[in-house]
Amino acid sequence: MAKDLPEGAPVMLRMSVERENGYLSWLGVQMQNIQYGKSKLTIPFDEKFTDQEAEPPTIHNGIVATLMEQTGELAIRTTLDDPVNDLVEPLNINTNFLHDGAHDLTGYAEVVEKRETSAIATITVESRTPQGNMESIATGQGVFRVDD
Repeated sequence: MAKDLPEGAPVMLRMSVERENGYLSWLGVQMQNIQYGKSKLTIPFDEKFTDQEAEPPTIHNGIVATLMEQTGELAIRTTLDDPVNDLVEPLNINTNFLHDGAHDLTGYAEVVEKRETSAIATITVESRTPQGNMESIATGQGVFRVDD
C-alpha cells in the first residue's frame, strides 16, 4: 500500500469537497489538510446552523455529525488507489456528543484500519464552547464500505 497520495488527488479532493458537493458547499466546508490516512476539515460558524433555543445559540448536532462523516470519509479516501473515484460509503458512524459548539467546527480523522471492503476511522470535532473554551465537542468512530 502506497504512503503517498496520487499526483493531483489533493486538488481534486479539495474541489470535490469545497465546490462540487452542493450540501457541503452550502455548509462552507473547507479542506484544511490531508495526508495518507488523515484529514482535517472545517465548517465556519454561521447562525443558520444553530439551535436558536439555546442561549447563546449553539451549532446543531446534525451539522457536527455531517462533519464527522465527511472528515472520516476523506481520511479513508486518502488510503485508496483512486481517492477521487473509488467508492466510500458510511455504514455506521458512532458519535458521542460531549459539549455544545458555539464557533467554527474543526474535524480531525485518522484511519485506524483498512481492509479489502471496509475501513475504520476515529473522528473528533473541536469548537469553542459557549464559555469560550476550545474543546472536543464530539468524538467517535466511523465504519465505511470501500471498493477500490
